[in-house]
Amino acid sequence: MQESRIRTDLIHPLAAPFRLAGTNGEAYVLIHGFTGNPAHFRHLGDELASRGYTVNAPLLAGHARGMADLAASRQDDWIEGTIDAIREVGDHRRIHLVGLSMGGLLAVIAANRCPIATLSTINSPIVFRDWRMRFSRIAHRLRPEFLWPPEPPPPLDAEVAPFWIHANGFPTIAAAELYRVSRRALRTAPHIEVPSLVIQSRADQTTHPKSGPILRKALGEKSRLLWLEHSMHNALFDTERHIIRDAVLEVSRP
Repeated sequence: MQESRIRTDLIHPLAAPFRLAGTNGEAYVLIHGFTGNPAHFRHLGDELASRGYTVNAPLLAGHARGMADLAASRQDDWIEGTIDAIREVGDHRRIHLVGLSMGGLLAVIAANRCPIATLSTINSPIVFRDWRMRFSRIAHRLRPEFLWPPEPPPPLDAEVAPFWIHANGFPTIAAAELYRVSRRALRTAPHIEVPSLVIQSRADQTTHPKSGPILRKALGEKSRLLWLEHSMHNALFDTERHIIRDAVLEVSRP
C-alpha cells in the first residue's frame, strides 16, 4: 500500500509527493513513471494549479529511494498507491488522471475502479523497445541481481532541469512487475468509458511508438491519439511539454 507518511531517505527532497490546492473544484492526479518520482510532474503541476486545479502527485511504493526498495515493491502496491491518491481528492467534483509511462498504465487500471472524469497517458508502454522485457518474468529468477541501465536524460533547459531526478537503473524483478502492469492495463482499457487522451512520442527510445495506437484502440471511441514529433520518452522535459499541458487541459473540459 502507499505509505501514509513521507520517509526522510529520499534520493532528493523534490522527489517527495506534493499537493497543490486549487480553487475550481476539480483535481488532477499525476502519476509518475517507473523509476521516476513526483519531481517529473513539478512543472506541469504548477501550470495546472495556476489555472485553478488542485494537483495531487503521489510517490509510488519503492521509488525515489534505492534498488532494494524498488525490488521489494509489486504492481499491486503501485496500483493501490494510485487509487489512494485519487481518493485523497475524492471531495472534488471532477478528477482527471494523467500518467507518465508506467503511471499511465496505472491510471488506466485505476480508472476502472474509481470515479474519474478524464484519463491521459504519456508514452505508456504496451510494446517495449527492449525485447528483453518480455522475458523479465523468467529472467529475474535466473539473474535477480542484474541491474538494468537507467533511462538517458533528454536535453534539459533551465526551466525543468532541476526536476530531472532519476534512479540509477532498476532490478530485473521490478522490470517483470512493469511488464505485468502493461499486460493488465491493456486488458483493462476496453472497460474505460471516460474521455481519454493517449500521447505518444514518435522518437521514444523506451516505449515503442506503436504502443500509442494500440492503447488508443483498446480505450475505444471516447479516446484520441496525439503524436509528439520531437520528444523522447519523458516528454515532460522536452520542448513539446506545452503541447502536453494544452492537451490535458483540453480533454478535461466538459
